[in-house]
Amino acid sequence: MKTNNHCIDVHHQLIDDYLSIEKQAPWEEIARPNQLLPPGNWNIWMILAGRGFGKTRSAAEAIRKWACGNQYRRIALISNTIQEARQVMVEGESGILSISDVEEKLQFFPSRRLLQWPNGAIATLYGAEEYEQLRGPQFDAAWVDEFAKFQYPKDTFDQLSMALRLGKNPKMILTTTPRPLQFIKDLLLRDDVVVVRGTSHENIQNLSPNFLKQLEYLRGTRLEAQEIYAELLEENPNTLWSWSDIESCHKSPPHFLQNIVIGIDPALTSHKDSDKTGIIVAGMDGSNHAYVLDDLSISANPTVWAQRAVDAYHKYRAKKIVIETNAGGDLLLHLLRSIDGDVRIKPVHASSSKVIRAEPIVVLYQKGLIYHCRQFHELEMQMVTYEPKNKSPDRLDALVWAMTELFDISSITQIPSSWTV
Repeated sequence: MKTNNHCIDVHHQLIDDYLSIEKQAPWEEIARPNQLLPPGNWNIWMILAGRGFGKTRSAAEAIRKWACGNQYRRIALISNTIQEARQVMVEGESGILSISDVEEKLQFFPSRRLLQWPNGAIATLYGAEEYEQLRGPQFDAAWVDEFAKFQYPKDTFDQLSMALRLGKNPKMILTTTPRPLQFIKDLLLRDDVVVVRGTSHENIQNLSPNFLKQLEYLRGTRLEAQEIYAELLEENPNTLWSWSDIESCHKSPPHFLQNIVIGIDPALTSHKDSDKTGIIVAGMDGSNHAYVLDDLSISANPTVWAQRAVDAYHKYRAKKIVIETNAGGDLLLHLLRSIDGDVRIKPVHASSSKVIRAEPIVVLYQKGLIYHCRQFHELEMQMVTYEPKNKSPDRLDALVWAMTELFDISSITQIPSSWTV
């Protein structure tokens, strides 16, 4: 019998796995109280919680309950990209497919970006990068995941709000790890928004030992406060970069960039306490505007990260690799050339403090001369949490080397006033 290649029925694919384990306990019996749909008359349920809190499972169970109970029949599932919507909201370990029982006969049609229940309820996947697609459809419910990551969170929210016009009581679920966006602050003030806050530690019994160990390394940092304890941090006057510098710097690059370089801040060891090797790809257009094209930073031994850097050199047709040689010196150059002797390499030696080297780059961001072609979460978190008194992190150092080369900072005494947006 010919099968429909466009339809994936999770229950046929995973039937053996389901038969080998006990039926899942009802969600209401195992969930924490702050993971259940809140009572009362609300339009938006915002789960503002740290990583590992269980945001995905909470929202997925709510969508499942609404759809199976005939409460809502036209549902939007929105993530940063279509791929993330599928991988996390639908097929992830806590996604809607994974938590559904065999008897529910839930079907997923990837080519149509569609989940369908036997009772006719459907959920359609969308990527926030193409939020204009929300102009035509109509919904009675929606789940928006990690919306603080969106490039245009307010525009996406506004389009979705206008599309939520079916039924008598449309509802929206927002799940995210917080960032101090003005948009989030505005939502917190609305009287139709119910906010649940939570930390990663509340779900500690379901988190891996490796993840819990990583939490120890974050103790006492702003990153811990935001990503683990879900605190909505305000601007820190002690950091070089501000959130507003980063929020305004996302822009797609032009088709042609006249100069592309790879900046490297190398780590010479690869044990569990080692820094990552920062590898940042950046390019400049013909109007003196630079773009961060990729963050390929990695925790690996020198041979692995060197191969990654050389591969990026060819992939992006870079003109050179700029690498700090304070530690490693000629050995690093020999390593790169042993992989490809034709690669152009510029060794740089840090003779001034990292703050002095970074400050001109901060000014370039403030003047609107540097863009990120997409959100680079780890890099951007390092930028907005780095204080001069602290050790500068890997990705940030690689970024500074790349931009210093593109703008030829060493040959100018100040940022030319003509370098404007």
